[in-house]
Amino acid sequence: MNLIFLSIIVSVALLPSLIYMIIVRNTEKYEREPWRAVLRSFITGAFFGTIMAAIIELIAVFVFKSSLEFLRGYEFIAEHGATLSSLTLALVIAPVVEEATKAYGVLVSKRYIDEIEDGLVYGASSGFGFAFMENLLYEISALLSGGFFAWLTVSIIRSLSSALLHGSSTAFTGLGYSMRKIARRSSMGRGYLKAVTMHSSFNLLASIPILLGGIHPIFYLAPLLIAIVYGFMAFSYIRKKIKMYDRPLRQR
Repeated sequence: MNLIFLSIIVSVALLPSLIYMIIVRNTEKYEREPWRAVLRSFITGAFFGTIMAAIIELIAVFVFKSSLEFLRGYEFIAEHGATLSSLTLALVIAPVVEEATKAYGVLVSKRYIDEIEDGLVYGASSGFGFAFMENLLYEISALLSGGFFAWLTVSIIRSLSSALLHGSSTAFTGLGYSMRKIARRSSMGRGYLKAVTMHSSFNLLASIPILLGGIHPIFYLAPLLIAIVYGFMAFSYIRKKIKMYDRPLRQR
């Protein structure tokens, strides 16, 4: 890969997440968050979030697969071990681990959180940073294994679905933190559980082809379209929550 081509690949992965982050930050009409703090959360999600998630997920998958090997005597596990591994990673391990590592992107900017909606902004920023790095890795893998068309397809799909999901889910973690800090109710842990639930339900939609293995390829489009709609609905909901809590100082 030459430098220009590599720059294009990075830009294609980065721009959607960056645009979503800017939209969320600018949704707040009064006392918008400083760019340096928003970008800090974005960068933390991109690097700390993805690196730590990859390490923890590798360990968790190894432990889970070792457990399956130990239980190979059970007929169902013997026949469906690979499917169980894939679904456990998608529906349990990935949401639990990734939402935990993305939460750190909220904490690095916690001193700027002085309004309830601020938690949504920083949580979403960390999630969009994570999405950028994850999408970049998936897109490079698609390019190397399937060529230009595979890279383009994966880039479009992930930009319209998983990128929105990562930002929207972690916004709930941020909301939990800001609700506890500002309003003395709820908690970051409760927000984290909501984020995990959203993340897991999104992954379930994307895993429907695995559950229905052997179906005609045309039917893979339905869960894909549902996942895209899900992502946009989640993104719209987060912006609606920001607008709901955003008030001029004199009205608080």
